[in-house]
Amino acid sequence: MINKKKILAIVPARQNSKRLKNKNFLNFGGRPLLSFTIEKLLKIKVIDKIIITTDKKNLNLNLKNDKKIEYHYRSAKFSTSKSPVFNTIYDLAKKNSSYDIVSYFLPTVPFTLLKDIKYGYKKVLKFKSCVSIIEYEDPIEIALRYNSNSKLVTPLFKNLSNNKTNSKMLEKSYKPSGAFYITQKNSLLKNKTFFVKKTCGINYTSPYFVDINNSKDFEYARFILKYRINEKKN
Repeated sequence: MINKKKILAIVPARQNSKRLKNKNFLNFGGRPLLSFTIEKLLKIKVIDKIIITTDKKNLNLNLKNDKKIEYHYRSAKFSTSKSPVFNTIYDLAKKNSSYDIVSYFLPTVPFTLLKDIKYGYKKVLKFKSCVSIIEYEDPIEIALRYNSNSKLVTPLFKNLSNNKTNSKMLEKSYKPSGAFYITQKNSLLKNKTFFVKKTCGINYTSPYFVDINNSKDFEYARFILKYRINEKKN
């Protein structure tokens, strides 16, 4: 709770992911990848309840201090690959009406810093919504749409056609990092999105970033984790 506002944290962990099977439950540093995020959230005192929403039965993460944790078994309706995770978040926000702030965290972004999350909770009191963001490496103005049938490419912006592609002359662009989304519950229920007029971007400040979607991502994340462990030892 912060300023008398109750905080709900939701962690979606679907079992049958397509590109990397059971990615949320893969062994990551001796424990399921999902546990990495939950253990981090348990360190944030202002969070009143953590809901793990999953379609995996008999989930046992052996977490300490799990009084805050509630397990929600996701129905088949919300567990398909075509079902947006937002539908689950929205449904849980409605069912947990006593909470004022709703947030959700993807287990596939394991290196988010605690200070970024805490800053998001602080800022959401002023803004309607806060989203973790990260800078695009390349200007979005050089993006192309590719038609695999015709093999044709189409610029999404006029910059390529007008030869205005110097990155030094273009503004920086950002995208959601996937680390966390935090919003005032009433705004979420009314607008049905985290992106409203007063959405605050919280810069992802960890030097390590990976959003695990496939085996290559997972191996990279394991490499980072091993590097961090060795770094602490030294």
